[in-house]
Amino acid sequence: MSDNEHNIDMDRYFEDPEYRKSVMGKSKEKDPKKKNNSNEKSLKRKIYLYGGLSLLLLILLGAGYFVYLLQALPSIQELENPQTAVATEVRSRDGAVLDRYYVENRTFVTIEEISPNIINALIATEDHRFFNHWGIDLQRIAGLPYYWIQGRIQGGSTITQQLARNLYRDIGFEVSITRKLREMITAIQIENNYTKREIIEMYLNTVEFSNSAYGIEQAARTHYGKSSRDITVSEAATLIGQLKAVYAYNPRRFPERAKSRRNIVLLQMFNRGFISTEIFQNLSLEDIQLNYQPPSRSGRESRYFGEYVRLRIQDWAVENGYDLFTDGLVIYTTIDSRLQRHAERSVQEKLLEFQPEFVQEWTSSGGDYMDEYWEKYPQFIRQYMRETDRYKNAFQKYNTDQESVVFEELMADSAYVDSVKRIKTKLQASFTAVDPSNGNVLAWVGGADFGSQQYDHVHQARRQAGSTFKPFVYAVAIDNGYMPYHKFSKFPTSFIETNGRLWSPKDPSVPAGPEMVALREALARSLNNITVRLLPEIAGAPGTNKANDLMSAARKIAEMASNLGIDMSDSQIYPSIALGTTKVSLLELVSAYTTFVNQGVHIEPVAITRIEDREGNVLEEFNPKYTEEVISPETAYMMIDMMRGVIRGGDGYNGTGVRLRNTYNVQQDVAGKTGTTQNSADNWFVAMMPHIVMGSWVGGEDRRIRFPTDDPNSIGQGARTALPIVGQFINYVTSDPDAPWSYDAFAQPPGFVMPEDPADRERDDRRGRIDW
Repeated sequence: MSDNEHNIDMDRYFEDPEYRKSVMGKSKEKDPKKKNNSNEKSLKRKIYLYGGLSLLLLILLGAGYFVYLLQALPSIQELENPQTAVATEVRSRDGAVLDRYYVENRTFVTIEEISPNIINALIATEDHRFFNHWGIDLQRIAGLPYYWIQGRIQGGSTITQQLARNLYRDIGFEVSITRKLREMITAIQIENNYTKREIIEMYLNTVEFSNSAYGIEQAARTHYGKSSRDITVSEAATLIGQLKAVYAYNPRRFPERAKSRRNIVLLQMFNRGFISTEIFQNLSLEDIQLNYQPPSRSGRESRYFGEYVRLRIQDWAVENGYDLFTDGLVIYTTIDSRLQRHAERSVQEKLLEFQPEFVQEWTSSGGDYMDEYWEKYPQFIRQYMRETDRYKNAFQKYNTDQESVVFEELMADSAYVDSVKRIKTKLQASFTAVDPSNGNVLAWVGGADFGSQQYDHVHQARRQAGSTFKPFVYAVAIDNGYMPYHKFSKFPTSFIETNGRLWSPKDPSVPAGPEMVALREALARSLNNITVRLLPEIAGAPGTNKANDLMSAARKIAEMASNLGIDMSDSQIYPSIALGTTKVSLLELVSAYTTFVNQGVHIEPVAITRIEDREGNVLEEFNPKYTEEVISPETAYMMIDMMRGVIRGGDGYNGTGVRLRNTYNVQQDVAGKTGTTQNSADNWFVAMMPHIVMGSWVGGEDRRIRFPTDDPNSIGQGARTALPIVGQFINYVTSDPDAPWSYDAFAQPPGFVMPEDPADRERDDRRGRIDW
């Protein structure tokens, strides 16, 4: 080392950067070998450092991505308990589906209830190596690039992967590697938790088909009107073909396109050995034949009854933690589907018959639609218009607060006015039938069309009972010692009301014949004059017309009606109760009449028998609620016998229900009562047999809809509208060998002998002596 090398100007070194560089350069050149070693070590350190950092970063990114993947995967609990929205079904006692509650129109079925044709079509088309893979078909995935190069888009999802998407919506449906990896991982987890059999079952119960049908069972019902167990090969191919694109291959909208897709499925079934060459060729030529049942009707035969059931059990469901629309409960009811079918048919057919007759009765010769009705009740059209949305929005539309201006504008639109008239004057009808021995509701039709009018006229509507209330009056009289042969004057009488006014109810006309008429005949002919003459007799003050005595009779009648199941309130207790001013529901009325058939014991109507979960476990059971004997068996039988006269008539007279025997040829033992209210707004008929009590009501949605009262041939009578529905029902049921029906006659209580009129007995005895 020379001296010059030590002579470094330190002042310059700190002040002159170039000098520092030259000095440092010289010092580095002192030992070239040492310099190279230092560079190599520095490079290695950098490689190790950056390599390690990169590897750590990759590990962190991979771990983060893996955690990200796991965030959308189902938990172990979700895998073991997959949740699918399944419709709750309301079923008849013989197993038919009456109604369904759902957010997705789905019915769960076990694999044993699914036709093998469906399973074969699914495996052949969607995943023919299903039984050989473990959730992911690696062979199929490996072959995808080959199809992609050819421009043929192919998916690599197995049935299990598709199930993963259907069950766990968090996985998503977007096209991405992340979604596909999640799907694959979930598919592997599913395969580890379930058997192949269970996977097929879950898949077919969750997948969506065309026309808003979820699951194979509802798809079969919607498209073919039958269960999935009965699906044929061609039908199975059509259904499975939809899975590629439920809209594009909808067989109802695009039959030719769906046929082409069906044939592809059939070809795949042939290629995989599920069908023969002959079957493939024959089925490929067939057109698609559907028996389409719209979702609004598929499995929803009795919407009125179904809604009644829902209202009855919704509180139970909430209290017990069930969702009627997603938990797939099965609610068994007392309805008999065969009787229900005939009841629906009878109501629909008779309403179609009555509506034009009703319109014709109010329409003059050559006149506009029901012109005589609008002339007689001119205020009604404006009342009806006020109930429309167009009227309610008209004030803003026409920028006015004057109703006269609104009506002027609306009345100028003749099409609107005509539509209001036609819609508001539609007739309604209802029907129900109850088993008197146990209170089971056997049939229920709440109205003409649930889709257009949800108001149920079996249990929600309460209308004046008219003459169908009279049997409760006569039952009180019988209980007070009066006999069917006791006679009263047929002429009208007057009574003093509590407000001091005179009450003078009377029949439209006094019938011909003797003045004194027996109670039997009075009930059969529904005579008002004799019915009201019973009031002072019931009160225990014969011959009186005092208000207090009449109210006493009214309270006794109300108590009788209440004991028989009619919901009474103090506001309904007036002397006019004897003529049926009390408002009742059809269900109440029919239930009350069952007491007469059931030997005086009343049973509350029963509609629901039990509730099961989707696995068939019984969650709740419901039993009839019996009451004590409310009238004696003898009184009950005498009332039955008196109401036989309504149908049969008697010596020299016809009962108001004689059409049931003459027109509908009902010859078996039957009793009943007709009823018509003021202005013919409500028409009733109740018929009783030992095994069934049936009732019907006909009228308008509200009491402004009335039949003409000045025409004796008007259909505005219980015997002309409500009775025919019951008669038609009986005819349909008795001609159906599969429908349950009995021809037994009413049986008298043990030891009971029907009391005879002493005058008749004396006359018969005298006749016998003369003959002798």
